[in-house]
Amino acid sequence: MNSLSLILRILAIVAAVAAGALFFVSKGKLAEQQAIAQEAQQTTQSVQTELASANEQVGALEGRLNSEREALADEKRKLESVRSEMYTARQEVSRSQQQLSESKNTIEALEADAKRLRTDLIETEQSLAATNKQGEIAQLNERVAELERDNADLKESLEAEKGRATATRANSPAAGSGSLGSLATGGAFSSTFSPSASQPLPTTSLGATTTIQSLSAKDGLIVLANSPELGLAPGVEVTLIRDLKALGKIRVTQITNDLVVANILPGAKTRDMTTGSTVSLLR
Repeated sequence: MNSLSLILRILAIVAAVAAGALFFVSKGKLAEQQAIAQEAQQTTQSVQTELASANEQVGALEGRLNSEREALADEKRKLESVRSEMYTARQEVSRSQQQLSESKNTIEALEADAKRLRTDLIETEQSLAATNKQGEIAQLNERVAELERDNADLKESLEAEKGRATATRANSPAAGSGSLGSLATGGAFSSTFSPSASQPLPTTSLGATTTIQSLSAKDGLIVLANSPELGLAPGVEVTLIRDLKALGKIRVTQITNDLVVANILPGAKTRDMTTGSTVSLLR
């Protein structure tokens, strides 16, 4: 019994020592666990801090990303606007080039029309000059024919007067010798023959005379001395006559009290027009 109680006591002591050792061992492990737990908490707090900082950085990056996206969107809008403006500018340039080409074609057509009109004008002036010359020649021919008719009438009157003078001489021989002597000298003829009584002389169609004050053949201008007898007015066309020769037509442009300014029409003989010469006006 004593040995059993001793064994039990020994077992109780061993159990107590084991329990104490286990207690101390478990207490050390608990401290280690607590230290580990504290370290884990510290690590967790550090990680949470880093995570919060990372979250803040992510938020900042997201803000910057949004800003960059907005800036990129603005740049895209600007680029689209620039592209639209460039497209519009290209259309305007194309339209301007087309208008320029059309303007060039129009200018070329106008120049061609101007050349054609100049040619037509020159031909018209030449035709007008030829017509004026033909008209002047026709008028002069009519004048010559009229003068020839008047000359023929005068010759007939002269022959009639000679016949009457011969009959008078045959009837009166004494008086006939005197008449023939006077007729030879022209005195009896002038007393017995009056052209105005037998045949009226034709009145000339020439107007009043004037003097050429100045002449510019290059500019086609002529200045005449003015007088009330001329009876000219702006726009009137007259023919200048000198020594029964037509010098050409002029058109009156301006009149003063002393001068008449006129344009020399095509076909005029400007070489025969001299300053200071006297000319007659034929309407």
